Amino acid sequence: MEDNRGIVTLDSDTVASNPGSVRIMPFVLMRYMHKSVLLLIPLLVSLVFALKISLLWGGLFSVIFFVINYLYWRRKREHFAYGDSNGGIVVSENPKLIAVTTDLSKGFAGGSYPVVKIIPYKGKGLLNDRIGTVALYEGTSSCTPHWNDFFPVPVEYVNSNKAELKAVLRSYSEESWELLEARIKKIGQPYKEGLFKISTENSSW
Repeated sequence: MEDNRGIVTLDSDTVASNPGSVRIMPFVLMRYMHKSVLLLIPLLVSLVFALKISLLWGGLFSVIFFVINYLYWRRKREHFAYGDSNGGIVVSENPKLIAVTTDLSKGFAGGSYPVVKIIPYKGKGLLNDRIGTVALYEGTSSCTPHWNDFFPVPVEYVNSNKAELKAVLRSYSEESWELLEARIKKIGQPYKEGLFKISTENSSW
């Protein structure tokens, strides 16, 4: 498990059961996440403004946009280094969708809150292919026993190294894949984007 000391953009009080430990490749990330490119534009414009027109105002805006870009990239790095890594399966090719499962339980209050999240997919995987993902979780109150939602992102959106992608897949047990497949069967077809609660004998929903 990675040491999460020094985390800036995430809640360092929570620890993922299977941290992503995925290395960010900037040009791969920019290919899939266009916001990263758009954020660079005002930084470059402000730098040119500082050099050509006004060092004071251009420098001020350069600092502001530098901080914004720094926090964005820091957030992405921490997401994939410390976020919760779960396996996903391509469940549809038209449209392209993947399904990922997790338990939204926070642990301290007990209970089990299994869900399947189906999200759009822009990668190269084909139907039934296994995909590595890393997710962050969202909750409105520290007192609730479970998170409200989670947001898995395919690791291939930030890393194209085949050996590293295979290492992520090896971090998932065969039992976790069987669990995902069983939960997918509980969702009606055709598959659509969304968060689906899975009710079982052991769930607390």
